[in-house]
Amino acid sequence: MSGHSRSALPACASANTTGLRPILLIALLLVSPMAAAEALYKCTDPQGAVSIQSEPCAKGSSEVWKREATPDPEPSPEEWAARNALAQAEAQRIAETARLAEQRRLDAQARIDDDKRLREAVASAVPPPRKSECTKAHDFNDLAGQLAWLELTQAQREGIKRWVVVTCRDPDLLGGDDAQP
Repeated sequence: MSGHSRSALPACASANTTGLRPILLIALLLVSPMAAAEALYKCTDPQGAVSIQSEPCAKGSSEVWKREATPDPEPSPEEWAARNALAQAEAQRIAETARLAEQRRLDAQARIDDDKRLREAVASAVPPPRKSECTKAHDFNDLAGQLAWLELTQAQREGIKRWVVVTCRDPDLLGGDDAQP
């Protein structure tokens, strides 16, 4: 026998090789698309069909352009944290803007409701009873008598009383139906 057979290898060597094969196969499969996708080619074949491919254009086809297709590197943890912070800040800004808009809407609706209630209250309110001219004259006489700082003379006080009597046309104060002020 010129070659070694598998059974000639120690048991631990064959077990290690067998266990590593799937791992090596997976690693090669993962690395190969990265290596193959280093450039993209836009090709036009002799019939005019256009294709974009990861291999160079075949003979007889013309290369329209070649672009480097190396993927951007993954962001670092610091970049991820910064992106997340920006996204959270933007979400908070949007939420605050929505909250303020809703508050403005509620305030405007409250003003509209208040105005409506006020208009309804005014429309349904019973106006206060009006005082007659006689009542107003008596109120004026009473107030003038209470304000000492006016320093009304006796003649002025009597003049106010006559005015009240005339305004009220009260025959009892005049001393009868045919009395004159």
